[in-house]
Parts: sequence; C-alpha cells; structure tokens
Amino acid sequence: MTETTGGPGFVTERGSFRAAHVANQNVERQAFVLDQMAARPAVRTLKAWALDQLAPAPGETAVDVGSGTGEDVLAFTAYGARAIGVEPSPGLRAEAVRRAAGAPVEYVEGQAEALPFEDASVDVLRSERVLQHVDHPAVAVAEMARVLRPGGRIALIDTDWGTAIIHPADPDVLQRMFGYFRGETANPYSGRRLRGLLAEAGLEITGETAATWIEPQEGATTGFVGMMHTTAARAGVITDAEAEAFTQTLRDTAERGAFHMSLTMYAVSARKP
Repeated sequence: MTETTGGPGFVTERGSFRAAHVANQNVERQAFVLDQMAARPAVRTLKAWALDQLAPAPGETAVDVGSGTGEDVLAFTAYGARAIGVEPSPGLRAEAVRRAAGAPVEYVEGQAEALPFEDASVDVLRSERVLQHVDHPAVAVAEMARVLRPGGRIALIDTDWGTAIIHPADPDVLQRMFGYFRGETANPYSGRRLRGLLAEAGLEITGETAATWIEPQEGATTGFVGMMHTTAARAGVITDAEAEAFTQTLRDTAERGAFHMSLTMYAVSARKP
C-alpha cells in the first residue's frame, strides 16, 4: 500500500492508524516519520508545555508511555529524574538505546493499557500521540493513574482528527476521504477527550492548551496529504478520477502558494490527589 513520509500521527503502509497495525512497520521508516513530526513547531510547543507542567525533580521516576525513539525520555535526564521509556516496538526501543549513547535512561517493553510498574510507583508520566491509536483509551488512562503516586503529575498530548482542514478540495470527496481515515483510526477524536479521560480517572486537571499544525506548501504532495487520495481510491472510497482531480488541484494550488492544511493538537495536564 501507499507509504508516507510525514503526518501528525502514525500512518502505516496500509493507511491504518491503529496500534496493532503499526507494530510490524519498517523501523527505519517509523523513526524517520517520528523525527519529521517531532521537528514541527506545533509539536515542539506542546512538548515544551508538557515538560514545564510536569516539572520533574531530581530523584523522581519519570515515564514516557509510547516513547518511540526516546527523545522525550532523554529530556527527563536534564532534571535529574530517573528516566524510563515504555515502548511496545522492539525496533524502536533498540533505536532509542542507540540514540541514547549511554545516557542514564531505561527503555522497557509495555503497552499503555498494561504498564510494567507497581501501583503508585511513578512521579511523572507523559504520553504523546498514543491514545489516538488505542482502542480503549479510558483503560489506558486509568492504568496511567494507577501507577502514579499521590501528588504525581501527568501530561497527555494528542491529535483531534475532527479538526483537520484541507483547502481547496471537492467537499464531497474530502468528506469521504476523511471519513475513511477516521474509521481507520482507533480513537480519531482523542484530542478533545483528554480532559474528560483524566477527570474520569480521578485526576485533578492542572492545565490545558492547544497548538495548530499547519502543513507547509510542499505538504500538498507529500506526507499524509500526498498519500490519502491513493489509499482512499484503493479502498474504494473515491474513484481514480476523483483521486487524480484531488491531487491535481492541490498541486496547482501549492504552486501558487495557496494550499492550506491544518490540524489541531491538544495537551492536558493533571495531578493525582
């Protein structure tokens, strides 16, 4: 199926956004996509906000759930915290170890819904763009609350695919494509659910913010936008003619500097009473 080189969430070769389908992806490609996303201004803004909210202290245990290539685990070490990354992909864990180059970090196998920690054993926990891929996000957040110590802090960051805008495009074709990709995403409206999930897990909300991902003009023909018409056509959601018209419109628009694609990401922090 179609490959992609960017986008604000996991995009697999089959066009799926579910964690089960990401596990077997090419690690080099996954790492490249994660690096591309981590460099985007909206993502950098939310990462910095979350770290400020969490405020790790020396000697505390700080955990990143869904740690990928380990960038955010390494950030914990600057605060003198015991830094642990939880990642289900063996390949990404190996890549994180390679990038850590002997830094005082740990990477362990685990899923958001079943964390490998004792009750009340974690001081600081973050999870970024993970819950959108999880079939039962309430279970995952309850598990995160379980491992937090009283007074422990948590920050969640995620995308809300209901906020996606692409312009210009045929509204009917775009609606069918977005509907298909939201259907392939386990939890497509994750961003708007973060506050509720934390509150329902018995945690006290301490902050919330948002940042909008704005795709550059070259994104009209690359990344998620560059692959969505092909994948949708192969799935029978749109016709080949509609796919060609979609991509031609965006290509022509980008050449004039008039293409627009945006997507809002949300972040919420909380404390365990």
